[in-house]
Amino acid sequence: MTPAAPGPLSPEHPRPLLIAHGGGNDPAAAAAAIEARADLLEVDLWLHRGRFEARHERRIRFFPFLVETWYLKRLPSAHFGLEELLDLAAGSGAGILLDLKDGGDGTAAALHRLLRALEHHPPVVASSQSWAVLRALHDLIPSIDLLYSIDVRAKLDLFLSVAERDPLPRGVSCRHSLLTRPVVEELRRRGLAVVAWTVDDLDRAQELADWGVDGITTHRVAELREALRH
Repeated sequence: MTPAAPGPLSPEHPRPLLIAHGGGNDPAAAAAAIEARADLLEVDLWLHRGRFEARHERRIRFFPFLVETWYLKRLPSAHFGLEELLDLAAGSGAGILLDLKDGGDGTAAALHRLLRALEHHPPVVASSQSWAVLRALHDLIPSIDLLYSIDVRAKLDLFLSVAERDPLPRGVSCRHSLLTRPVVEELRRRGLAVVAWTVDDLDRAQELADWGVDGITTHRVAELREALRH
């Protein structure tokens, strides 16, 4: 395996990175995100029988359906997966933000095997709400940038209380409504990257950019790029 360098979160890259929300979840979304010149394609990943499936929905055990809070759909005959996404994005200039949805013991090992088997692959950043998964990834793939995923204030407070004592994460992928200027400044003071999700309002994106966030996850990559003159 030949890792890409420098990583997407390195200082060499312009800020903020524009990240296509769900941009890696199916071939059409990936193609559209690449055409919009997204810096990273965000993909929701579940490990199923040793293979990473790109989907936001959960499987229903013993039944051929996927479920989300507001809908139910039939399980497809073949899942678009991480292998296909890495192949599709190869040579595009876009990196991949892996949003690892399950915290199973095999997640880090499966990702390590997959990336090790590839001679070349797009730059990869991994995020998870599971500290155990991030720890295992750090042990197996020390070169990968890791983001702790934060969706509620309690997790942000907990992260701030332990981050200085545990240098594991490169930064946070945080619900944008939890971010204020002081919070962003404090995270940046600690040398941590800040990715805000999901931001489709142009004024809010500009505000976050002015505060110095490192990345913005959005459905509107092309429009934000134009608005931010990025």
